[in-house]
Order: sequence, then C-alpha cells, then structure tokens
Amino acid sequence: MNKIKVLIADDHPMFRMGLEMMLSGNEEMEVVATASNGREALEKLPFYRPDVVLMDLIMPVLDGAAATERIYAEYPDTKVLVLSSDTSAASVERLLSIGIQGFISKMSQKEDILAAINTVAAGYEYYGADVARIIEGIHTARNVDNSIFTPRELDIIRLSCDGLQYKEMADRLGIATKTVENIKANILHKLGINNTVELFRYALSNGIISL
Repeated sequence: MNKIKVLIADDHPMFRMGLEMMLSGNEEMEVVATASNGREALEKLPFYRPDVVLMDLIMPVLDGAAATERIYAEYPDTKVLVLSSDTSAASVERLLSIGIQGFISKMSQKEDILAAINTVAAGYEYYGADVARIIEGIHTARNVDNSIFTPRELDIIRLSCDGLQYKEMADRLGIATKTVENIKANILHKLGINNTVELFRYALSNGIISL
C-alpha cells in the first residue's frame, strides 16, 4: 500500500516537530518534508511531490492562503489541508474563495487530524466542526445578502459598521451624501431597526461583517 506523502508547513518549530512525530507513527502516512513558511513549502513541492500539504495560515514571508493559491495553480494534483489556530470567518471565507479542500483547527484531536488527512488525500472535503459552523454562517449570510440587500446597500452597511459618517461614506463611494442618507434609511426600515448599533449587531450575527 502506498503511503500518503505529507509536507508540513508551519512556522512554529515545536508544533511542526510534534506533527511530524505523530504522523511518523502512522503506517498509512509519511512526512516527506517540512517548511517554516509558504515560500519554502513551494520551493520543496517539486522535489518531494507530497499528496497533502498541511498548511498553517499565519506564517512569515508568504502566508498560508497565498501559498495555497499558488499550489492550486502550479500543482493541481496536490491537496491542501489547512491546520491553523486562525479560524476567523474572514480567513475561512478567503479560503473558500480559493477552493480549499479541508480546514481544521490546531486544537483538533489526533484522530481528527488523521481522518482529515485521509479524507483530503482521497479527494474529498473535510472541515472541523467549528469551521463547518462558520461555513454554514457564511452561506446563510450570502443567501441573506443576495435576497435582501443590493450591492450598494451592503457597501453602506459595512462602512456604517466601520464607523464612517455620511459624508465619509459618500466620498468613499463617489456618491452624494443625501443618497447615502436615503440608502441607510431604507436599510434601517427594511430591517425594522433604528440605529447603527442595532445594524452592527445584525451585520455581525448574519456574517456581513466579522470582528
């Protein structure tokens, strides 16, 4: 039986070493290389040809998301499983847009990590329970966005939640201040709310913005 060849990309030496030791004890997997950043991982890919890259997100030189995008473009047969402590909605949404095959938290148990590697190597998607909940929220928010708000209304919601005043939003969007006032009034009326604080809560709970 051919072993699953794994490359580990993580900038924390102790975590990288711990992963390598864990996988080396599994008869179905072989760690063929390790890297401390995304660029180093890309440099090693043509020499080691891993089946799966275990990719951290927050790394120096080249972050995990950018490295993943390059891998998919240059090595389409290589699978990427993100293993990161950064499970924010913004990061998950960015990776979904890239077409990530798997994403689990660094807090995952050994059994979950092994199952994720096997699943991704077989060509299927694997998401940890916490990441899956975030993805569900993103999909729900997208459906809400498309059915309730126009693109311009979404711009106004996000800028309002960033704390911009009417004139600042108008300057940013290249429209009249009165137009911004009318759009925001329509948003508040549509949602049945009265102020920006309530709008912020709605946008956050529905995935339109993230902290």
